[in-house]
Amino acid sequence: MIKTNYKTIEKELMTEQIIKKSKFIAYLAPVQNEDQAKEYLQAIKKEHYKATHHCSAYICDEIERSNDDGEPASSAGLPMLEVLRGNNLNYVIAVVVRYYGGIQLGVGGLIRAYGSSVSLAIEEAELLIPQQVFKIKIQFPYEYTNDVENNLADYAIVTERDYEEQAIYTILTSQKDQLEPLSDMTRGTISIEELGVSVEYMKEEKS
Repeated sequence: MIKTNYKTIEKELMTEQIIKKSKFIAYLAPVQNEDQAKEYLQAIKKEHYKATHHCSAYICDEIERSNDDGEPASSAGLPMLEVLRGNNLNYVIAVVVRYYGGIQLGVGGLIRAYGSSVSLAIEEAELLIPQQVFKIKIQFPYEYTNDVENNLADYAIVTERDYEEQAIYTILTSQKDQLEPLSDMTRGTISIEELGVSVEYMKEEKS
């Protein structure tokens, strides 16, 4: 079964904030698996090789990881991971780079700093919502072409139209239950065959 009960992000982005003279640079990036997440983290470490810490958290399906990278235990990576969880994100890595400014924040301050850095980045991100898209073949007598076309226009895209002894359409839709009225509309003469299912991503509208 294809999972669609999550959000992800469209593309990599970066935000930064200064807290008590320490610079916190947050990166968010889409990743398809754990290997990509690890590669992305290494690239950020290479880019910011002079930074004091490179803390990270990522979620790739059932895999969740976090790392404090030298900060006190559970003061950086775990708060970052909790923010990803709280926003229902998947297939995403967060990396927060810290350049130490000389003032200690304490564990509570670090938790707030790393968590808020990820939250700030998510606020700037283009979030995507996955949808199941069904590929379906329908076949029906020509006399119902106009009725079928008008019905499909509300919820489906016709990708192919073949005209043989009957009309044969290949369609894409996320609402296959909307096809049910076509049987009555065509007096039971239509045949409907599901060819496959995939996932497409729709942008979440910002409030």
